[in-house]
Amino acid sequence: MFSFKKKNSKNKVFNPEKMLLSENSSFSVLESFKTLRTNVTFSLPGLKNRCIGVVSANRGEGKSTVSVNLAISLAQIDKKVVIVDCDMRIPTVASKLGMENRPGLSDFLAEEDGYRELPVVSNLDFNIDVIPAGTIPPDPTKLIESPQMTELVKALKVVYDYVIVDFPPVTVVSDAAMLSNVIDGYLIVAMHNSTGTSQMDETIRRLNFANANVLGFVYNSKPASRKTYKKNSKYYYYEYR
Repeated sequence: MFSFKKKNSKNKVFNPEKMLLSENSSFSVLESFKTLRTNVTFSLPGLKNRCIGVVSANRGEGKSTVSVNLAISLAQIDKKVVIVDCDMRIPTVASKLGMENRPGLSDFLAEEDGYRELPVVSNLDFNIDVIPAGTIPPDPTKLIESPQMTELVKALKVVYDYVIVDFPPVTVVSDAAMLSNVIDGYLIVAMHNSTGTSQMDETIRRLNFANANVLGFVYNSKPASRKTYKKNSKYYYYEYR
């Protein structure tokens, strides 16, 4: 059993280099995340509480930025949202939000059986809750595949309208696929002129092998001069830059 231990955090200065949604964001960025938010909502009909995993093939493709901004966008329509940083090797969610990275998820999962307190931080700037990655553990995969992690995700889905889980890249480690039984849908972030076709194919193959529900792709950093919006039977594409 465990309880939530909440504390508040407020960014001292908004840093536009972090590319977080705010009143200072451009119209195109705001509209891009509204599109993503709408597609995510309609991709999982009938679910009151949703858990979304955000992945990429490689590092540096904007996955964590998309995770944080999706959480912020959902909070803007009065949804109760928590973002969980499951990238316990190179965590970035807390730093993007100007918060401390520990204590966090790894510290909670490493506790022995019994009563535990989950360190949840309420970010007052964006009206979202955050579970930082915590102290970098020697074996993050062991923590991700533990029964406690599955129990945690299920518990969060009871409390929050949306649980956004930021995973490490799929072609690097298998962490994201390990939770496919409790993640309602995955978003795959790909970067323009960075993510190769073979890498994307491998990402999809690994998720499909775990019976993961892939909701769609987020095509990141596309040049502003070439704006497209396409749909097909399963995947959607949208521009974020």
